[in-house]
Amino acid sequence: MPGCAGKKHDSVITLNVAAFDTHIVESGTDRAAHSLWCQLFVGLGVLLANGLAWGSTSGLNNIPTTETVPKSILVLQWWGNFAGGEHPDQFVGFKYGLFKDVEIGVDWKAGGDPHTHATLQAKYAFDVKDDLLRAVIGVANVSDNSRRTGEVFPYAAASLDLKVVNLHFGYAPQPDNEAFFGGIDKAVSFLDRNLLLRFDCIHINDRQDMLFSGGFLYDLAPQVKSDEASQTGLAEILGKITANMILESWVSKPSTGDKETYTVKLNYVIPL
Repeated sequence: MPGCAGKKHDSVITLNVAAFDTHIVESGTDRAAHSLWCQLFVGLGVLLANGLAWGSTSGLNNIPTTETVPKSILVLQWWGNFAGGEHPDQFVGFKYGLFKDVEIGVDWKAGGDPHTHATLQAKYAFDVKDDLLRAVIGVANVSDNSRRTGEVFPYAAASLDLKVVNLHFGYAPQPDNEAFFGGIDKAVSFLDRNLLLRFDCIHINDRQDMLFSGGFLYDLAPQVKSDEASQTGLAEILGKITANMILESWVSKPSTGDKETYTVKLNYVIPL
């Protein structure tokens, strides 16, 4: 699975991506679409009340960072993990900017074990030195059944903005699975869209092994140009569908020699 490490490598839970300060379209049609998504969100809440879920937080591929979902922004998520031809694990969830620099979220496994318990996360980020150093404290993998979902994952991390790249590093004193972690990301433009390249590593198995990963976050909405002609027909429909969508993908490889895990994830960003 993706994210913050559990007791053993096969119980690793992925921490999910960050940069949701994306271009958000707010036409009347889009607001109607957002209303539909919000109704689905309420439906997800009903499912959560019945106890299905996993937990995650904004970050790179498998580590938390100081990134948070902006205030009053809801991000609906789906992702799947594919490993060595095995049946993929699929997850759904959401994260929300409760206040400025405060993020909360819940994830859960789609299908599979009907007794899977919801896991929650929360984090608070703050500036240490403007435009240079930022820090965060948070907790992930919170549930009412640690025997099934693993131990709670508390952490502290910092991000250093070097302008050319961003560096991230932190520490997680998870019971029986203490971990240091680090990562790097770089933003570029690709096909007139924002692309974030990212690499990270984290201890697993109580610092006996490492989990390495590389991947990207891609904003499916093109960068807006003032002289761009209005789209019509199929292009307009596709534009509206992808306007607030973000694609993520990465591959994770443990130092234990186990197979790689490939992760694909879709995010739908909704301003509330």
